[in-house]
Amino acid sequence: MVSGIPTVPRPRHARRGVSMIYALVAMVALTGFVSLAVDVGRVQIAKTELQQAADAAARYGASSLSLGTSTVKSRVAAVALENKVDGQGLVIDQTNDIEFGTWDPATKTFTVLTGSAQSGATALRITARRLASRNTGVPTLCASLLGRNTIDVKAVAIATRGKAVSYSVPADACPWLAGMPSGSKCDMYGGNTQDSVAPAQSPLQVTGIPVSAGTKFCFRQSGGTTGWDDGSAGTFGPDGDTSWIVQQQADNGINYTKAPINCLVGIFLDDRAPNTWSQGTAGDYSTSTSRNFSTLSPPLKQVFFIGDGLDASGNLQEFTVPTGATRFYLCIMDEKGWWWDNFGTLTTTMMDDNVQLVK
Repeated sequence: MVSGIPTVPRPRHARRGVSMIYALVAMVALTGFVSLAVDVGRVQIAKTELQQAADAAARYGASSLSLGTSTVKSRVAAVALENKVDGQGLVIDQTNDIEFGTWDPATKTFTVLTGSAQSGATALRITARRLASRNTGVPTLCASLLGRNTIDVKAVAIATRGKAVSYSVPADACPWLAGMPSGSKCDMYGGNTQDSVAPAQSPLQVTGIPVSAGTKFCFRQSGGTTGWDDGSAGTFGPDGDTSWIVQQQADNGINYTKAPINCLVGIFLDDRAPNTWSQGTAGDYSTSTSRNFSTLSPPLKQVFFIGDGLDASGNLQEFTVPTGATRFYLCIMDEKGWWWDNFGTLTTTMMDDNVQLVK
């Protein structure tokens, strides 16, 4: 009662109407929150599925790098389509979503290769996308009421052909001293006046990647040059001077090999000192044809050609670890025990065939 005037109670039906309005507003708000939660949940699930699809495509593509770019692209597209993202197979744009390159394990950097250089790629970057511009955006429920019918999502994956380790190989790394103890010599002859001696001229033993029979290694040259004496004859990359074929005679139980001077070579050994058992097979890489292989299975104790690790078409070459091998050495080719006056280094990235997802 105000000023003596009795208060007239509001009709019950009016109060019920206000309550219904409040309830309706609450229901609309609750529906909005639920719809928004549905949108957020759907997008998050799509992102997870998209990353899984990108990872699978990158792994499968990296395992096929030695088969050529066209094969890699078709395989990536096929495996992506098999992976569902928000209920639909992932469609990969083979031109824009697949990048060939190299991976630097030290700096964790992916470098894109273009043109013919793609054939020698050691890593693959896949960018998986569900985009409105491609009519593949993730549909929304609540956001569509605000004019946003889809949400774009993206995922990136990088895979390497295998565990990648980079090495710098000194020019005086003599393969005929591989596995030999300190004080061992690669004897001078043919006008040379000084022996090459371990460990000063010993080759570089690879320790960053396990040596296991049947494993396939690949190499990708990344820099450096080597030469000899005062450098007046020039300096050379990993393929060496292909106009000058040299032949080091057998020494320390390791047979002779013919190959371009100053090229990058390798040798597999078992646990025995090489001079304690029968001599291995001689190697002949004196012609461009003998060096242009897609796969090579060198026997134990053979000095074999590696060069830049690419065939004439720019594709990665594969080197299969022989039965019994437990050690592997990277070396530089020369002759007549004449490693002591060499200078420079070659840097190469070595990979096995165990594909790794690095990002």
